Amino acid sequence: MTTSIPTALANFYGPNAGYVLELYERFQKDPTAVDAATRAFFEEWTPPPSPVPVYVNGGAASSAPVGAAAVELHKAVAVANLAQSIREYGHLAAQLDPLGSKPPDDPSLHLDYHGLSEADLRALPASLVGGPVGERTETAWDAIGELRTIYSSYIGYDYDHLRIPEVRTWLRSAAEADWFGPDQMPIDEEALLARLTQVESFEQFLQSNFPGKTRFSIEGLDMLVPMLDVILAQAGQTGIHEVLIGMAHRGRLNVLAHILAKPYEMLLLEFKDPVNSASQTRLSQLGWTGDVKYHAGASRMLPGSDMFDLTVR
Repeated sequence: MTTSIPTALANFYGPNAGYVLELYERFQKDPTAVDAATRAFFEEWTPPPSPVPVYVNGGAASSAPVGAAAVELHKAVAVANLAQSIREYGHLAAQLDPLGSKPPDDPSLHLDYHGLSEADLRALPASLVGGPVGERTETAWDAIGELRTIYSSYIGYDYDHLRIPEVRTWLRSAAEADWFGPDQMPIDEEALLARLTQVESFEQFLQSNFPGKTRFSIEGLDMLVPMLDVILAQAGQTGIHEVLIGMAHRGRLNVLAHILAKPYEMLLLEFKDPVNSASQTRLSQLGWTGDVKYHAGASRMLPGSDMFDLTVR
């Protein structure tokens, strides 16, 4: 019993699919060019007279002529290579700059680099692309389009450098199953702007009033505070009772002020040396140990579905 190429390729995609197809091409020209085990596999895999289903505008498959088999095989290899290029280098075409600068891009992300056209992709099955994307689409054109949306949109997935195959496979599957896609809930843009203004105003105040004092500004990481707002709100809804943040120097003062609710007056007193004795009792309640201000921590009981303890160290 023989198996058509797309069906047999269901277990191979990316560089594996390309490699298998190149071996098959070599086997067709000279069966002795591959090892005995591979030759035995391809003898069972040899396609019947109409081996490659051709999709017409995403519709039902028709049979390709026998003479076209070699051409279709070459294009199938090219599709597998294109899919792998997007998985490896798609992040180079992702639009990550909010100011809209052009991403660096990579030649291997384009059809002409692989000798392909839109018509070629529409004529080949999505199974050549593989992964979750290949399972939920019909044609290679649709599958490649989805891959571009995943890898070259507004998230730059780059996991090819990871050495553990299971980790790479998990991240690829998670990305292509859209586990990390943006939340579809509408964003309260006015509330977000107000929060970011609060964060930025605090930094500007410290800069203008204490220009000679050492601090580690949150500027450039302003979204950390709204992000923590969301994470902590969700934590409170899922029954978490304690959150401990091992906070870096950068942004610590802003997080203490706006997430831990440490009063501004306490933070500003720490910019004056020495801290007057009248404030010592209150400062000790907020985690003050006499260390520099950007080493200080704090604790807070945060309201949620249940009250839970939030600590920064």
